[in-house]
Amino acid sequence: MDRNSFWSIASKRIPAGLGIIVLIFALSGCGGSSQNSAEAVKPADAVKMEGEEIFYDDGLPESQHSPWTNATGGQLAAVFTPTFYPAVLAKVRFLLGINGIPTTEFRVRVFGATVSNGPDESQDLLASEVTASALFGNKWVEVDLSDQNIIITSGDFCVAMEWLTPPGDHGENAQFIGVDHSNPDGRSWWKTDSRSQWERIEEVANIGDRDVMIRATIIKK
Repeated sequence: MDRNSFWSIASKRIPAGLGIIVLIFALSGCGGSSQNSAEAVKPADAVKMEGEEIFYDDGLPESQHSPWTNATGGQLAAVFTPTFYPAVLAKVRFLLGINGIPTTEFRVRVFGATVSNGPDESQDLLASEVTASALFGNKWVEVDLSDQNIIITSGDFCVAMEWLTPPGDHGENAQFIGVDHSNPDGRSWWKTDSRSQWERIEEVANIGDRDVMIRATIIKK
């Protein structure tokens, strides 16, 4: 199979929408660049109560990706570095694309990780299995993880989207996730199925780096 079939969706811009799980949430930080922006820093009290969203995309996906495989267990992930410790992971968001079947259920994964080496699946940080789905495509899907008691005391962590339905050769049988090509941060990782190894996303078919559109909100403990 040609590995370029992984990147089967032509580049285009998709309007950022609203997040959907049970309620509809407003899209925030759509025009931002990353957690390092001075404008993104909140007063300490606000961070403790409302949380701080870490993100590396600019809110405008240039394309959508899905693992090119007829097996389950493929994942796309982003590695996050908190701006403070200890940090409680309160919620995560995924930008689901419009192509394929966006309403397909997927599994949320949270692992230990490093920016240099990627996800470490031996460090599963979720206390129980979490799944989610969208009602529509082109929407942020928000997942509340406040009951999982995930506390990051140092270093990095990663959030991944796992395909529970085989995507098919071109992803048409399941959902897609948005990716941002502009000013990538080298934090996005990919694996074809449950048995494959993690790879940096720019190493897949040598197509160049990009940011998988996953975001994480942390709260001061």
